[in-house]
Amino acid sequence: MPEDEALVPSIEALIKEATRTVEEELKLEDAGWINLSNVTPDIITDAQRILNLKLSRLYSMKDPLGRQSIRLWTDYTFGPGMTWNTEDEAAKKALDGFWNAQNNQSVLSARGQRKSSDKLLIDGEVFFAIFLGPNGSAIIRRIDPLEIFEIITDPEDIDSVLFYHRKWTTRMGQPMENIYPSITNPKGESALNAAGQRIEKTDDALVYHLTYNTIGQRGNPLLLPALDWIKQYRRFLASRVAIMLALARFAWRSKVKGPQAAVDGIRDTVHDEEVAAGSWLVENLAMDTQPIKQETGSKGAYTDARMIKLQIAAAVGIPEQYYGDISIGNLATAKTVELPMMKMFQSYQKVWGDAFQDMDEVVLRHNEVPPDNWYVDRDFPAIAPHDVIAAATAIAQILTAFPDFAYLDDVKQVALMALGINDTAEVLDKLSQESKGNVEVLLTRALREFKYALQETNGRSQR
Repeated sequence: MPEDEALVPSIEALIKEATRTVEEELKLEDAGWINLSNVTPDIITDAQRILNLKLSRLYSMKDPLGRQSIRLWTDYTFGPGMTWNTEDEAAKKALDGFWNAQNNQSVLSARGQRKSSDKLLIDGEVFFAIFLGPNGSAIIRRIDPLEIFEIITDPEDIDSVLFYHRKWTTRMGQPMENIYPSITNPKGESALNAAGQRIEKTDDALVYHLTYNTIGQRGNPLLLPALDWIKQYRRFLASRVAIMLALARFAWRSKVKGPQAAVDGIRDTVHDEEVAAGSWLVENLAMDTQPIKQETGSKGAYTDARMIKLQIAAAVGIPEQYYGDISIGNLATAKTVELPMMKMFQSYQKVWGDAFQDMDEVVLRHNEVPPDNWYVDRDFPAIAPHDVIAAATAIAQILTAFPDFAYLDDVKQVALMALGINDTAEVLDKLSQESKGNVEVLLTRALREFKYALQETNGRSQR
């Protein structure tokens, strides 16, 4: 049998094996993915969820595309951090003590906000434990999702969470166990767990659970739909590197006219010898040295790699030009694809805004602030950079048509953010304090209020 024909079966076997392996890894109808007998809405089993979480942690730290995906989501959403402000003095005092407490900076500072976002995207969920102390004080911490053993709900309402059962091990190897009431069950009213046992709180901390990428109780990582494709992309690139290293082993081919002794002599002369660039090669007619022409197939490999990378980009909602290859994009394309990204990140900002509001209300209730005064104005950084000149022109035109807008804090805040000022709340406080001592400002406001009152009185008299 010719040598080429003998190689055919082995090559076909390798192709079939590679195809079977990839199909098995990408197949969604696996029993580990869909459990038809499961009575909960979670189609992913607990074992599979934990595996996905650990893979997400691994790829988000070690894989360039995974790391870039998480970084872009957090950068666009939080940037230098979320700021807040409230007009009610009691609410402001309570929240100042909560947000500015040194013990809470690991969670509530700009650095802490970014870390919380990373954990939500990587793990798919974050558990915040709020420890209420004396004199309205409160300390907030995070709980590792792997430590939450069970979420206990109302038997007739799965969305009504009552307790969180936590099991973990200390650094000294001591097993620990605690049961925390949910923020929706502040009094810790007892309930039955999945085994029918009566559960009561063992710790006074209230837990707030924030989930992502889920329709069930537990969250799923942002990278979940991309995990299999990241694995295949890494394999593909590793294979390309292996091919390039193999081709780089031999760069020259020499034909020697003579017996084996002549071949051995040439080999001993050039073997492991480093030749300086630009050197002369002197040969006689008995030897012919030619460079080996190597076809790497880089053009086709680029196209193949891009197809895999597009799956990852689609999974996380970020266009491919944000992953290091700007040659495929232009200004018109960037403007077209940025709109879906802006909508996506605006939605994510709103999710976090609601979460912060929910946790703030726990603190406000603890400080006995009336619910009517719980409104907090939150400002996230702009997702797309503002054109300062265009923003200033627009604000000036609006104030020309509506001059009274100049005295609204919301308009001032927009103007300050357009100028790139991050801590707008502090600047607004200083402006407010300065205006209180400015007689001209106070007189102007009083005259405007008198003017409005006079116009309303004339309007009513004409009717």
